Amino acid sequence: MDPKPHFETLGRYNRWANRRLYEVASQLSDAQFREDRGAFFRSVRGTLNHILVADRVWLERIEGAGPKPSALDEILHDDFAELRAAREAEDERILRVLAATPAERFGAVLSYRSMAGTAHELPFAQVLTHIFNHQTHHRGQAHGLLSQFGLEAPSIDFVYFLLEAK
Repeated sequence: MDPKPHFETLGRYNRWANRRLYEVASQLSDAQFREDRGAFFRSVRGTLNHILVADRVWLERIEGAGPKPSALDEILHDDFAELRAAREAEDERILRVLAATPAERFGAVLSYRSMAGTAHELPFAQVLTHIFNHQTHHRGQAHGLLSQFGLEAPSIDFVYFLLEAK
């Protein structure tokens, strides 16, 4: 089985889920966006920035180029509108990277260095799985934070994406 179409589907799902989440997050006041709610990355601002940071870290490892954040809790964009635009651009970047990846790379190993400089090797397909799983994990945290503010957090389960795409 060629894994490339599977990961391209996950890339489209990822973009769809992010758009839905950001649409609801856009209803927050600036104070709510920044409010420390006791989440792992404290706030909606911190959580959404972390997702972007991690994507940039991994895509830099995959492509060997691009922005390279220095810390997992780095605030890349303090302003919601700027963060939203950066998220859109990063989701498109993910889709471009997947489209440009030759089928044989999905069976290869990715050699990279951690942020601390330690050398690692992991199967490329498992790295991609991690990237999408990581986003899902932290989107779930942001989803919970939006609910805490009384907003109707969107349905972002993969199955709803599949049904909508039919």
